[in-house]
Amino acid sequence: MATLAAIFVISFSYIFDSKLNLNGDNCYYFANATSLAKGAGYADMFGNPTTNFPPGYPLLMTPLRMVTDSIVAQKILNGIFLLTGVLLLFSTIVRAGFKRPLAFLACVAVLITPHLLEFTTMMMSEAACFCCIALIFWLFQGIMEKEKERSLWRMPQFYLLLALIAFSYYIRTQAIAVVAGFVLGFLAMRRFGLSAAVAAAFALGYAPWMLRNSLLGLNQSRYVSQIDFTNIFSTTKMLIVQAMPESIIPFVPVNYEEAPGVLLWIFALALLAVVLYGFWNMGKLRWPLFFYLCGTIGIISLFNVPSQYRYLTSATPFLTMALFVGLWKLGETVTQKSLKTAFSPWILLILFLPPFMQESKGNKHTMGDLHAIAVQKFPPQFNNFFALGKALAQKNKNAIVCSRKPELLYATSGLRGVHYLETEDDAKMIQGMLDKKVDYVLLEQLGFGSTYRYLIPCVQKHQDIFKVALHLPNPDTFLLFFDKKAATEWLKNNPAK
Repeated sequence: MATLAAIFVISFSYIFDSKLNLNGDNCYYFANATSLAKGAGYADMFGNPTTNFPPGYPLLMTPLRMVTDSIVAQKILNGIFLLTGVLLLFSTIVRAGFKRPLAFLACVAVLITPHLLEFTTMMMSEAACFCCIALIFWLFQGIMEKEKERSLWRMPQFYLLLALIAFSYYIRTQAIAVVAGFVLGFLAMRRFGLSAAVAAAFALGYAPWMLRNSLLGLNQSRYVSQIDFTNIFSTTKMLIVQAMPESIIPFVPVNYEEAPGVLLWIFALALLAVVLYGFWNMGKLRWPLFFYLCGTIGIISLFNVPSQYRYLTSATPFLTMALFVGLWKLGETVTQKSLKTAFSPWILLILFLPPFMQESKGNKHTMGDLHAIAVQKFPPQFNNFFALGKALAQKNKNAIVCSRKPELLYATSGLRGVHYLETEDDAKMIQGMLDKKVDYVLLEQLGFGSTYRYLIPCVQKHQDIFKVALHLPNPDTFLLFFDKKAATEWLKNNPAK
């Protein structure tokens, strides 16, 4: 395990990106954790209760957020989640009766999986979710080992297992697949009481969240609106034939814009068969693992948003584990029948050749790609955007700023922000800013078309309303004071329709 920890330190340090990731989701998690750390409940940057994301991951971020606003610290926490999950995975494989070298190789493969590392070095929930699920499977094994000595119903670990199964859903909605895995897994094992206990634990665990949202008049989940039954088959095909081969070591770069060819179909189906065979050889974990995979694919297939490999990230370590176990069992069967000898797990080192032989192409398929991204600096337009936000925060940290990316501004400077209305009607644009109590407008060149189409024309025509407060060149970026009095006077003669 010490060697695994050393490999983790090397790989994680190599790809570690200290910069804020420019996707908005990680900033929303940060805002939610900030609200919890302040004792303001689960809310957005304005203190409004939200259901935009499940509260589990922000809750895990909260202790750190109470003592520091460091984004780097939160990313290191994600690394700890990844390492802990991998160590639990190692123990899980050994507990299932496999040799330590096999468990070691499978876990090393996980630690150098680029897509998993990619999300671990963001403030995203994938690593925390993997760690929680790994702990669930590990606990389940321990409980089943002791069942001959003591009834499950008398084991405190069993109730901890139920609580973790329910909590996993709070980390990522997709973890409902874990609930399904154990409910259906226990049914397959003819343990009907245990299946009912898992279902009841999930219902009890989810009830407070439902009640809270109902009392506040909030939607239960933003993911409900993304459900689309028309693309289930095509998404399932994409996951099995393209996303899984790309995600698992040895991964295969895939062009999602092209229909998969015959060779990719053959490779993907063979890979799936080996993974399922690996699950089958995991002892009493076989059914929970199998139905967890089925549930994961089923849940992702319901979404109408393109996902590629992204939503498989939390499940990838278990697929990698199953790949190594399945290949070893196949090798062991063949060599014992044909050669009358044992199949050494070290032969599977050949699986590491494709990752290390593959050249970096800037597409996040290799650790080299991730390293190249990590050492890059922000483009000048983002540097200016963040610099103006920090400058304003030093003078007026309570100001409300209108910009194209308010979530990024909040994560880097603590300034609360709003979007502008995407309209060519100046009156509606200006009225919207008044309604949102905007103090400043940040006019950037981040490359988003809506800025050039909607915001810039409005600002150019109303320079008496939008007054330059700060300016940075290369490229020109402006912090504009929004004169509410002038805006109100103009709207008297040009009311929004």
